[in-house]
Amino acid sequence: MPIVRFQSLPGCDVINMELVAPDGSVSSNRLLVDSGFTGESALVLAAHLEPMAHGYVDQANAAGALSGAQTRVVVQCRVPGLAFDEVLIAIAADITELALPPDVDGMAGLTFLRRFTSWGAERDLSGDWSFFLSDEVKEP
Repeated sequence: MPIVRFQSLPGCDVINMELVAPDGSVSSNRLLVDSGFTGESALVLAAHLEPMAHGYVDQANAAGALSGAQTRVVVQCRVPGLAFDEVLIAIAADITELALPPDVDGMAGLTFLRRFTSWGAERDLSGDWSFFLSDEVKEP
């Protein structure tokens, strides 16, 4: 399936993602879509997900909702319904100060979104919003 859709929450878009731990166990997580989050890290993950890390990379300074030196981890990510299974760099941090909706485990930034051929939000005929990711390659 080349396109997956995720029901938006009031006032924000989210995606569902799986993280694969080094032992093969899988954690299903909901991440807030934040296209304004840019940089070397593709994701911000709640600190409780740090055990999903396959390794660590150098800390990086963040500015914005998170600031200062941040722990960065290497994680294996999947998006159910797409052929997306990649190793990415994520910030692992205390996200309680970010005022995320309940049951949201972090953020997916522009560096993550640009791994897909298209992405965005759509409103259906009933007025409900959803966010989509696509790995569909269209012929010219």
